[in-house]
Amino acid sequence: MARQQRDVRLQTRDARRKLTGTHEPFWHEVRRGLHLGYRKGRRAGVWYLKEVRDGRRVLRRLGIADDQVDADGASVLSWTDVLNLAVGADRPTAHAAAHYTVNDALEAYWSFRKAKSPSQSVKTDQTKAKANINAKLTRSNVADLTTSELEKWRNGLVATTEDREKQRRAQASANRIWTVLRAALNKAYKSGRVPSDDAWRRVEPFRNVDRPGTRFLSAPEAIRALNTMEPAFRKLARAALYTGLRLGELCRLRACDVVDGRVYVRISKGGKARTVPLSPDGQTFFEETCAALEGEDLIFLRADGSPWTGMVVCRRMRTASKLAKLKPPATFRDLRRSYGSLLINRGAEAEVIQELLGHADMRMTRRVYAHLLNSTISRTVKNKLPSFGVEGSNVKRLRE
Repeated sequence: MARQQRDVRLQTRDARRKLTGTHEPFWHEVRRGLHLGYRKGRRAGVWYLKEVRDGRRVLRRLGIADDQVDADGASVLSWTDVLNLAVGADRPTAHAAAHYTVNDALEAYWSFRKAKSPSQSVKTDQTKAKANINAKLTRSNVADLTTSELEKWRNGLVATTEDREKQRRAQASANRIWTVLRAALNKAYKSGRVPSDDAWRRVEPFRNVDRPGTRFLSAPEAIRALNTMEPAFRKLARAALYTGLRLGELCRLRACDVVDGRVYVRISKGGKARTVPLSPDGQTFFEETCAALEGEDLIFLRADGSPWTGMVVCRRMRTASKLAKLKPPATFRDLRRSYGSLLINRGAEAEVIQELLGHADMRMTRRVYAHLLNSTISRTVKNKLPSFGVEGSNVKRLRE
């Protein structure tokens, strides 16, 4: 009986090739409560089986469609193959899914991240996940997750308060934690460990809560703060002001990375290398700092020779802000923003700032420096646009 069913959209390669790619599969009803689905991919589509059992929807991935290669009845399936699977007593939706927990997904995600991301970035995300993803959720089977379950957990990260600013910050923090979990779940889906990503794809982040930092230090403020720092930390802070590098990039910087008045960043946040030219003062600073170092020696270390950590740097900046009487207090990240703002105030274009700071695209640059760029645009219009005024007599003649 299954072989007699027809669906002109799905039963042949040519018909499926004409379909428009969408995230939601194209569904064919085999019988009431049982549907075959086809999701079109860039190369080959994927077959799904959906069944309602005991009032709950069960979704399973069947295999790859025979869009590019002939079906083998195992991993590559034809229309006839999936129909036979759908009506058989041993169909995938009739049995519980393999137990692949959220914790399994997170562990696989950390292994994947460690192979391509800086270790400090991975440790930071691991700490966030451990502190905020509860044991009940980590034990849950990924295939059984529901949108309401995930939303309830995410909303539980935000404490109830009448202070709108505190609530905004809490929602922004919850969004960042949710981003980490969603990335792990997406990795599980792309690896074929779960049949669908519908449950977490439908979870909407809190809107309009993630605001960029707007604290910029003026040159006098920066100098005042530097004068309060102990020598080793002062070197690190001056380097941030001369280069705009992130803390992790500075901590990985080696003597051989400074050549001919330029700093070469081997590994950036986005994984792309870049080169940052130095000002004359910056060149002198790096020449003096690297004078006693050899090629692979790290440039910036603490006084005892140990590497800098985010927590230590945070504490040193807090102390420096207090001693320098900076209001509001500055963070180490503010030094990077100050580098960009000081250049923009001197007429640097947004494209230059994007390249120097290693932003993935212009949206990030414009988002962080929007108010400064608007001022630069206004100043450019005032200074560059010519006058179109006419003499009074001409105006009178035109009116007449």
